[in-house]
Amino acid sequence: MNTPILQRSVARIDHPRVQQGMTDQHRIRPLIPPDSDPKAVDPFLLMMEDWFPRGVFERHPHRGIETITYVIEGQFEHYDNYGNKGSLMAGDVQWMTAGRGIIHVEQPAEGTTAHLFQLWVNLPAADKMVEPRTQNLIGADLPVRRELGAEIRVFSGRSGQVNSPTRNYAPVTMIEARLEAGTCIRQELPADYTAFLVVWMVKAWSAETGRRSARAMLSG
Repeated sequence: MNTPILQRSVARIDHPRVQQGMTDQHRIRPLIPPDSDPKAVDPFLLMMEDWFPRGVFERHPHRGIETITYVIEGQFEHYDNYGNKGSLMAGDVQWMTAGRGIIHVEQPAEGTTAHLFQLWVNLPAADKMVEPRTQNLIGADLPVRRELGAEIRVFSGRSGQVNSPTRNYAPVTMIEARLEAGTCIRQELPADYTAFLVVWMVKAWSAETGRRSARAMLSG
């Protein structure tokens, strides 16, 4: 028996501007502002695009949430008071579950600027006090769904018949889709999901295909 597909409309399209962050060297673009209507964005709390040098995000705490950090450019280094640490490059993700409380540091490599997305996900009430953990998701090692003119990397959840091994408390589907011009794909999500799509880069002209391609990230 075929499962019925519910068609949903786009609630809104935003074009947020780059703003000054916490220091003169820190720039932010609020993709999901922290003052968003909780009913409209649940379980997401905020999402920022950040540019920053070392020294901006020194030791600081989180509790009751997960932070998902996608590296766009540069090298991202992190460590915390539980001994978790890692060095991530462009296309990699740090999936940190703060749970009952964690103190961590986020830094670019010495002498460089980090450019990244960070998404905050509210943990379900029953999981607010879970043991903290960190999953370093290396983009090159993650499962990929391939369609004509499309490459879909699955960081969390499922795309088509491709499943990610990432462990979740709040069910989150996160994919990175690289699409050639004119390409369409379908991504199915449960009907009760809140979903958003970020389009952030157009790649250079490809002499091999004769087309331009775009990158987009979907979370639901």
